[in-house]
Amino acid sequence: MPRLVDHDERRRAIIEAAWRLLATRGIDGVNMRDLATEAGYTNGALSHYFAGKDEILRTSYEYVIDATNARIEASVGRRRGRAALRKLCHEIMPLTEEATLEARIAMSLWQRAMTDELMVEVNNAAVADWKARMARHWQEAIEADELAPRDVAAGVELLMTTIIGLQVTAVLDPTTAGRRAQIAMVDVIIGQRASRAAG
Repeated sequence: MPRLVDHDERRRAIIEAAWRLLATRGIDGVNMRDLATEAGYTNGALSHYFAGKDEILRTSYEYVIDATNARIEASVGRRRGRAALRKLCHEIMPLTEEATLEARIAMSLWQRAMTDELMVEVNNAAVADWKARMARHWQEAIEADELAPRDVAAGVELLMTTIIGLQVTAVLDPTTAGRRAQIAMVDVIIGQRASRAAG
């Protein structure tokens, strides 16, 4: 009996191959021939799973976001307030080898996003979702007297911009963006606990 082909499994294998090439070569170093070789397929076989390079790159970015969101869900769990906010930030930040690899991939794909409207939509939707979660947990922290009152919307913008900057720094100059330094920087933005701020 012939083995059934798992379409999703093949697509995932192609995306993982794209990740490896993007992480080592950048977006300009990824072509369909090398991608097929890296994935272990013929060039023509890729067309059975993706319409072309643009769809592969777009899906690669979606997978990076999905991986980040899966970590967020597992890490935040039922936490609320400041603890949830910190966990959320830590999963977006490049604190681990896995997250730094994803940052390398994301940086490569940002270049394409400047001219790909669909990829821009994917990026902006993900960032908007993260910022909404940040705002919710920040407000919870204020209401629980864990953080001092402040302009939450402005704080979230600063926090998100800093995290994106840390992704760039972790890739280009990792010696200045170690785990401890990143966490300390974000904790400065989130602020002190309300009781300490009052004292």
